[in-house]
Amino acid sequence: MVDSWLVDWERNERLPYYTRANAGEVLPDPASPLGWTLVFEEGLLPGWYRGFVEFGIYGPDEFNTPPKIPMVGIFGGYFYLNLSHMRLLGLRLGADLDEFDAGLLGSHPDTPPYQAHPDDVNPELSAKAAATIGEILGRSSFEEIDEDRARTARLAQDRPDLTALSDAELVTRARSFAWELDNGFARHDYSSLASTLGPGILAGLCASVGHPEWQLELISGLGDVDSASPSWGLWRLSREANASAELTALFDEGPEAVLAAIADPQTDDTRAYAESFAAFLRESGSRGPNEWDIHALSWEADPRQPLKLVAGIRKASDADSPEARHERLEARRLAAADRLREALAGNDEALATLEMALASTSLCVPARERTKATCVAVINEVRMTIRELGRRGVEAGLYGRPEDVMMLLSSELDDYVADPASYRDVIAQRLADYEELYELDPPFIIASDPLPLSQWTRRTERSMPPLREGEVLSGLGGGAGRYTGRVCVVHEPSDMAKLEPGDVLVAPFTDAAWTPLFLIAGAVVVDVGAMNSHAVVVSRELGIPSVLSVTTGTTQLSDGMQVTVDGSAGTVTVDSVPLAVTV
Repeated sequence: MVDSWLVDWERNERLPYYTRANAGEVLPDPASPLGWTLVFEEGLLPGWYRGFVEFGIYGPDEFNTPPKIPMVGIFGGYFYLNLSHMRLLGLRLGADLDEFDAGLLGSHPDTPPYQAHPDDVNPELSAKAAATIGEILGRSSFEEIDEDRARTARLAQDRPDLTALSDAELVTRARSFAWELDNGFARHDYSSLASTLGPGILAGLCASVGHPEWQLELISGLGDVDSASPSWGLWRLSREANASAELTALFDEGPEAVLAAIADPQTDDTRAYAESFAAFLRESGSRGPNEWDIHALSWEADPRQPLKLVAGIRKASDADSPEARHERLEARRLAAADRLREALAGNDEALATLEMALASTSLCVPARERTKATCVAVINEVRMTIRELGRRGVEAGLYGRPEDVMMLLSSELDDYVADPASYRDVIAQRLADYEELYELDPPFIIASDPLPLSQWTRRTERSMPPLREGEVLSGLGGGAGRYTGRVCVVHEPSDMAKLEPGDVLVAPFTDAAWTPLFLIAGAVVVDVGAMNSHAVVVSRELGIPSVLSVTTGTTQLSDGMQVTVDGSAGTVTVDSVPLAVTV
């Protein structure tokens, strides 16, 4: 094995600590060279930094060292958030760092202590950030975010015939999206920080009346959340399939049979379903597993994936529709708000603060997911453009799959276009090295210079004893409520078939591709993630308890265990263990 991946970074001396918290759901797999250099280093990261400057967190040149802007890092091919940066952000926003760490990392034993730096405290920047916060809390809409989403939603519709472009024109087109990526992530910074304000104020108000558990209900069932919207589309497809004997029979054969039938529809039912599925792909085709890396296959690139998810959702009861869930959650949220108003009666200032926080939460949490969807839509345009370049490489016999071209660096694209065959061996070697990265078990926290990759722990070496009856895993509470059910450990969303309605879904991470599984699960437990992570947002929108950042859920929980998930307390308690697990 190579001792470092070709896009790996060195630790930043000023901001030396990194974590996989939240990062694990952005890029769960090792970063492809082209995905990292073309999309992140040339597009997303400049906007990432600019967004923090505009908000008031950083000065224009404080950490501006392109392309390796140290808000993030790559080690062993794996994407990390810079923990030191996150702490500095929290400090300049006036957060309690112990509470900040707990919200991001849980109680992870490897958490390094905060080390103060004389430049950490910056009253001028804190004042600018406070002014931005005041502006956010006074807003009633985000027209610019909505305009960005509407514009980028049209990219696929307005896409030219990629097969008619030359290789050089494909590269030019792929690079032309750098501005959209920059703009998209600058907006995502803004909306991400904005989305924490209302919920944070609500948490304080709930705690002040002795009911901290009310906070999760107050931020659930908001509606209009883009990360949850694929569930609505897939649900409609599942109901349409269930209503047709012909489609039901095709799904029973498998997604390939469905795909073949709607590719050349011969009946009224298959023609109608082809139209419905095409509409779904127009709306959500940019989503998929590992959607931030152009090497991964979006639902548009591999439509069998969403059809597999539809097959799983077909098992769900009509009573569990996203619409019905939303109605129940909205009623609970409104009732919780009324309880809090009653508890705060007589305190006019607190009541005014409550109304402001409720309005901000309803506006800003969906806005965060909208800016994420904007970024993902642009990334998919880069993906589909480069995949056409890769398709031609497959036809020329240079490699086996269109996505293999993502083993190139952005700086090599022009030379590749000039002489694709000269990169045959380079790509083959990188593919071999890349596959080996999947064997690594990336550390959750990096606090010192990483070891050579040949000395990293392998996933197969990670062994922990299964939990026994009565033992408890602790993490961060996400979706409110308690639920008891059977554990089903799922490592890939494509394994949805093993998940039965009402199972407790235990996953290493979740992103948009996992959303449909939430329609089947009774509760969700995730190894990594923080309070703004995908699992939290979607579990709140679908009304199921969730606990994240448990770190060892997929290794210490086993299929068939009976557990109680307490999303309010952030615990997973083992109620019973099958005999096969105990022996």
